[in-house]
Amino acid sequence: MSNPSNGGETDAAPASQPADVQILKIKSRFSMLALREGGKPAAAALKAADAFLQAERNRYHGWVSDALQQLDQILDELPGSIPEALQAAYGLAMQIRDLGGTFNAPLVTDAADSMCELLYRLHAAGLYNAQAIATHQAVLRLVCAADQGQTSPDGMMEMLAGLKKIVGKFPRPQLPVKPGAGSTAQPH
Repeated sequence: MSNPSNGGETDAAPASQPADVQILKIKSRFSMLALREGGKPAAAALKAADAFLQAERNRYHGWVSDALQQLDQILDELPGSIPEALQAAYGLAMQIRDLGGTFNAPLVTDAADSMCELLYRLHAAGLYNAQAIATHQAVLRLVCAADQGQTSPDGMMEMLAGLKKIVGKFPRPQLPVKPGAGSTAQPH
């Protein structure tokens, strides 16, 4: 249709008419692989994963021991370079936590998680507390040693609860607030 009021240009189709849509399906290597049947049944895959983890369990103790040594070294040097050292120590504590989770060592996971939270809070607040860090190091070493013996020493749960109390003494970092995001306050 031509509209004389706009110099003879054609008007767009009315909104009630749908635009022509063309859907293209492109064959790619990835799409072909995604559609291909195969693989293991879930039960067989889980059984294979469990067997793999059991075979790697002996290496787990070496990995945890190495990570603990590195963590001790970083934390012993902490006062000279606090922000960088806290970040590096956090990464190692997280590695220990993840290893504990992977190899079904919940006490290791809990103690390392508490260390992660402590280091995170200290770093975010720009603080340093040698006593809180040393307490976490000692409990983490004890828990890792107990895990190697596959036993849980008496009082371990109380020690882990104590770590949470120590962490609770340090401020939880506040998330930054974006101006205008979700605020309902009106200017006075």
